[in-house]
Amino acid sequence: MSELDQKIQDYIARFSKEKLHTGDSILYAMVGISFLLAALVSLVYSYWDFSSIIWDVHEPRKAAVAIIRFVSDLLLVIIIMEVMGTVIHYLAEHKTSLRPFLNIGIVSATRGILSISAKLSVETLQGPSFVDAMIELVVNVTVILVLGITLKLLSTTFDVGDRKVPPPLSEPD
Repeated sequence: MSELDQKIQDYIARFSKEKLHTGDSILYAMVGISFLLAALVSLVYSYWDFSSIIWDVHEPRKAAVAIIRFVSDLLLVIIIMEVMGTVIHYLAEHKTSLRPFLNIGIVSATRGILSISAKLSVETLQGPSFVDAMIELVVNVTVILVLGITLKLLSTTFDVGDRKVPPPLSEPD
């Protein structure tokens, strides 16, 4: 391969890399804006749904369910915002991180617990339905514990140059 051919290939590779990188950033920005709009719409819907239920409540149980649904809807907004945060982080540093996804898992499991709580506050479950609800609760609590421990383990590392290393077991002399 001649030197001219090598220069042409290098130019094409550099040009392609720049254009693909720009396109990648544009698409991530569009996805981020879409998540922002989804979070806003979800938040407005949460308030509308909560207020429409609360103004028409004639029994305390419905108020409790409305509050639990409202908190669950707000947690959905937080999940959307966490995903949007990963997009923002990627746009700023062009790296992805595991932590936001662990947070999303914890918030999602919390939503699951709230959903079961709402169901149990309205209906009396018996038999297989009750067992299913309890299994779902145990699974959600286990997910929260496992992801929380994982977050803790990740937070016990620190940066050394471009890599993460665990902290020393003892202080250096």
